[in-house]
Amino acid sequence: MRSLNNCSEKGINALDLIGEPVKQSDIIKAEEFLKMNYGVDYPEEKFTMLWQMIIEDKWTSARLTATLKWFLKNKKFPNWTIADWFDYEVRLYPHSWYLKQVHEFGAGVNKQIEKYRVNGKILYKYQDTTQLPFEYLGLVESH
Repeated sequence: MRSLNNCSEKGINALDLIGEPVKQSDIIKAEEFLKMNYGVDYPEEKFTMLWQMIIEDKWTSARLTATLKWFLKNKKFPNWTIADWFDYEVRLYPHSWYLKQVHEFGAGVNKQIEKYRVNGKILYKYQDTTQLPFEYLGLVESH
């Protein structure tokens, strides 16, 4: 799990804050799902590069599972690239990001921004259908 100290105005991928590091069994399962879904026997080198990058980036099992689910729903063709795997994320942002949103878009933006308590810190994100396993503090209230 990543530290929240890395959470700048660029945010942090919430999926990196959930669960344990990727295990070999997660990788094997993901590889099988990809082969089944696309009906392709990909070159082993492609998977080796992908898994190596995922491990180097310290993905969690939760991130791999969520990304694989998104991948299978959204990547319709079997000719994916490794870069495609890094397109999916759920960003959480610090208070400075929230203030910037209000400054740019006005107080009305509060109806669209959710608050979470993560390891004692309040973080924000635009409301969407993603449910995170952190303490949900609701939408930011208008001032």
